[in-house]
Amino acid sequence: KPSSRVCITGTPPPSIHLGFGSLVQQPRFILSIILNSNSTIFMMSSDMDLDFTADNEIASVSLHPLSIIHMSDQFTRISCGGSPLPSESPVVGLLFGHVDDSKVLQIGDADDIPTEINEATKVQVDLHRAVFPQHSVVGWYRVSGDDEEPTSTDLQVTHELQRHYAQSAPFYFCLLQVLGTSIKQPAPQSTIQEELPISLYELHDVEGKSVLLGLSNWTLDTSESERIAVERVMKEQPHDAPKTNYYGEQMISLQESLLSLRERCQILVEFLERTRQGTIPRNRKLVRHVDALVSS
Repeated sequence: KPSSRVCITGTPPPSIHLGFGSLVQQPRFILSIILNSNSTIFMMSSDMDLDFTADNEIASVSLHPLSIIHMSDQFTRISCGGSPLPSESPVVGLLFGHVDDSKVLQIGDADDIPTEINEATKVQVDLHRAVFPQHSVVGWYRVSGDDEEPTSTDLQVTHELQRHYAQSAPFYFCLLQVLGTSIKQPAPQSTIQEELPISLYELHDVEGKSVLLGLSNWTLDTSESERIAVERVMKEQPHDAPKTNYYGEQMISLQESLLSLRERCQILVEFLERTRQGTIPRNRKLVRHVDALVSS
């Protein structure tokens, strides 16, 4: 299930860390308004009612598993040396999605496109939209190996990306925290988590100040084709043989079956040739069996 934890930008005092697991009917938020580079105001509202459909006509936000897989895959490639980037490089990219007929924002994909605004990133975004024309840039993400919170830099990047990609549309920031990858943070005993280490934030303008609002009403959603694809990926790595490949095993088995079939077909061809040449007695019953097999 999605994490109900709501982070706040900056470094708040310990008393500010509050859980929002019990908030079901009325969403409540902790706001962080960046005034300048040296001062940050933290404030909490316990009865703040925000109507998302009034300003931006987005009823809710749904995050899809493929976007999470792409984010974690990028983190794995960079941190394990499978990328040309240094292992300490920031793991960032853009979020793509669309608004469906029910006014639900479907964040369906994440792509490791740099957050810098230049001609190269424009080409990458155009290539993505050429394959998925219904997609548009709806936000960006950052993957962290530490248990941290959004910073003023995250707020600034979100603001700049919204001005470039979606000036009049809602824009989101996703923070994915990969557990057990930091020296300060020991690896968990079990990889099964009750809550996803993901926090979603929406950029708002409050009295002329850019504000990141932590969302508590986002959900996980998946389509039938997406569920099948994710299950296929999970089956690709058997638990008892992590170094083998599921598709490789299937191809080896298929190759052995075809070789065996070829040997048996060669025996039948040789039998028919020798029967036609008269080197062996004609077995009409066996010939009829071969004819029925070929006809089927």
